Amino acid sequence: MKVKVISRSTDEFTRERSQDLQRVFRNFDPNLRKQEKAVEYVRALNAAKLDKVFARPFIGAMDGHIDSISCMAKNPNYLKGIFSGSMDGGDGVVGGVSVVGEVCEKS
Repeated sequence: MKVKVISRSTDEFTRERSQDLQRVFRNFDPNLRKQEKAVEYVRALNAAKLDKVFARPFIGAMDGHIDSISCMAKNPNYLKGIFSGSMDGGDGVVGGVSVVGEVCEKS
C-alpha cells in the first residue's frame, strides 16, 4: 500500500510580520462540491425566514425592574396582563400587553 505524505516547506506558511495575512488554501473545483446549489438554496431559505422573524414590530418593553427578571406569569382569565418578578428583592410588576409599561407595582 502506498502512502503519500504531504510535505510543505515552512517558508510558505511563516509570516514575515504579524500584520501579514495567513495563507489559506482552497480548492474551487466544482466537482468536489456537488451539493453547492442545494446548500446555497438552504442558506437563502433560512435567511428569508430570519428576515420574516425580525421584521415583526416591537410591541413594547416591560419597564419597572432594577435588576433582571427572575419569573413571569400570566393569568389564564385575563390574557392581557403579565406579572413579572425581579431578582432585586421582591418587586413585582403587573404589565399589560396592550398598555406598554407597568400597570401597577407591588413591593
